[in-house]
Amino acid sequence: MLRGIDVALYFLSLDKDRSLFNKDHLRYQNGRKFYEGNARLNKYLHMAQNIYIAKYGKPLMDSVFYAYDNGAVDPNIQERYSVLLEKRNFPVSIPGEEKSFLDKIYRAFQGATLDELIELSHEDPEWENKHSFYRKEDQKMDSMAHREDYAKQYADIVKILERMPA
Repeated sequence: MLRGIDVALYFLSLDKDRSLFNKDHLRYQNGRKFYEGNARLNKYLHMAQNIYIAKYGKPLMDSVFYAYDNGAVDPNIQERYSVLLEKRNFPVSIPGEEKSFLDKIYRAFQGATLDELIELSHEDPEWENKHSFYRKEDQKMDSMAHREDYAKQYADIVKILERMPA
């Protein structure tokens, strides 16, 4: 299993022109203020985890997600976003199969708007179960509890990713 921080750094390294993951755009949504790049990174991580679970039946990374108002978030990534941006060019070792999978996830969601990514995050049944709780600990998501749901929910995207060139 990969470390969530390494997956985050890998996604950041793919954004060569820094157009997706940056601190250029501050957004206010659902009563929250956040950088669009930070939210986008968390949605990439969330979708990568769920789709990997759908395909392989096990987690890709050790990230723990919480059901926040604007979708699933790994607080370790969210809180370290500025530091991660500074380290985006540090080499990250991702094994071949996982690297290929992450490359495809990046390309698949590269053209998605942040609103589309948030909506995808909101369609996660575990997010739906946990997002209305007040205490953070009650918002902790257990994605593996929905692996069978994900296998159905993400079946089409899994097929699309399998057809994408490496």
